[in-house]
Amino acid sequence: MSTWLTARAEFEGVYANLARGKRNWQLVAFGLLVVLVTETLGFVRLSSTARVTPYVVEVDKLGLARALGPVEPLRRTDTRLVVSQIAEFVRDVRTIVPSDVAEGEVMARAYGFVDQGGAAFLNAYFTDPRNNPHALGRVMTRTAEVTAVLPSGPGWRVQWVETEYPVDGGTPAVQPWEAYVGVRLSPPETTESIERNPLGVYITSITWTRVGAPA
Repeated sequence: MSTWLTARAEFEGVYANLARGKRNWQLVAFGLLVVLVTETLGFVRLSSTARVTPYVVEVDKLGLARALGPVEPLRRTDTRLVVSQIAEFVRDVRTIVPSDVAEGEVMARAYGFVDQGGAAFLNAYFTDPRNNPHALGRVMTRTAEVTAVLPSGPGWRVQWVETEYPVDGGTPAVQPWEAYVGVRLSPPETTESIERNPLGVYITSITWTRVGAPA
């Protein structure tokens, strides 16, 4: 009888140790799972709150860096910067060059200054074959000189003069234009938006027309 009891105790001891080992491994696995979930949630939160910090670098005449530092947010919108961006947009969107590659780069730069509303206007305008810049570049070149960018109600009034030069060497045609544009300010938050539109000035609406007769 004592031999049977001893054997039973040894048998139960062996399986008890296996059960305790299994339980311990389950606890370890559960702990690792909790750590993994916590790290994953932390990475997701960091990725969703990440922001690009632009830096300004001052260089000398030789191109060597003299000073650098992070860009501080503007306390107020500098009107001169808005005027400069609007003028640059008009020059790009109205310029015609004979090279398809160069024209594509100019138009891509211009589209970087418009939001969905402005892009819809440009798409509808350039869909007309008479306004296709690539087709026009085969018969002429065009320059646009902005003469004024003035506040007008909630938007801006832009005046410029276009000069068209026929590729066959004919007489250039000079035509005044004006436009009314709506503007929205949206500071860039990604590397791509900083490269395309560093000041975050977006054209939301556009209406333009010729002024007077060609000269």
